[in-house]
Amino acid sequence: MSLFSKKFNYILEADEEPQPAPASDREAMAQQLDTARPSDFDVQQAGRAQLVDQHKANQIKQLDEWIAQLDSFIEFLNGTSPESIQSKLHEAPCETIFQDIARSEKKKISRLAAELSSLSESFKGYKISAND
Repeated sequence: MSLFSKKFNYILEADEEPQPAPASDREAMAQQLDTARPSDFDVQQAGRAQLVDQHKANQIKQLDEWIAQLDSFIEFLNGTSPESIQSKLHEAPCETIFQDIARSEKKKISRLAAELSSLSESFKGYKISAND
């Protein structure tokens, strides 16, 4: 060992005073902390549960809004009302722009409405499972 190592070890050993091992974590904290009390680190669980419940309620509310908007758009695309896109295209007279659109885009509109319906139903399933 070098002279430096010997001196360093001597200083380390000289500063150490044997202390009894603490019986609990709280005692260990009390021995180590200068300004904080061990009770300052206690966790309040009740507030966290309320916060999680509130967050969940907000997400369910947002999910309801998304479902309503999807269902509204599905009705706009492929609904049975006379104002839906498919109804307008179905009633279009021959040799018009709407007839050209109906001929080439009717299947795309139906597929899009089916995909949106599937998404809406998935969201409804997540909402039901969140309420359990």
